Amino acid sequence: MLGLLSLAAFLAGAFRFVWMKHFTWTQAGVCLLSIPAAMLLLMIADYTLHHARIVFVLLLAVLVIAAIQSASFCVGLGLGLAGTLLMQRNN
Repeated sequence: MLGLLSLAAFLAGAFRFVWMKHFTWTQAGVCLLSIPAAMLLLMIADYTLHHARIVFVLLLAVLVIAAIQSASFCVGLGLGLAGTLLMQRNN
């Protein structure tokens, strides 16, 4: 399920870049910088899911808004989720 979510986030961000019809090296760098930011937010979201469910709803809203506002964050979120799933599969 999370694999499909990571693929959907990545493809949504990639589609938005294709729709804008330009992808520069600067945007590629922002995508790479968005991966650790997205992974940090995912780690905080996992913690709040287990300890403070009300705050998780707020953090989930922040993740969704950031993914909608920034195609780079959307790509970073997809790659961060995929990387997390691949690391769990190896253990």
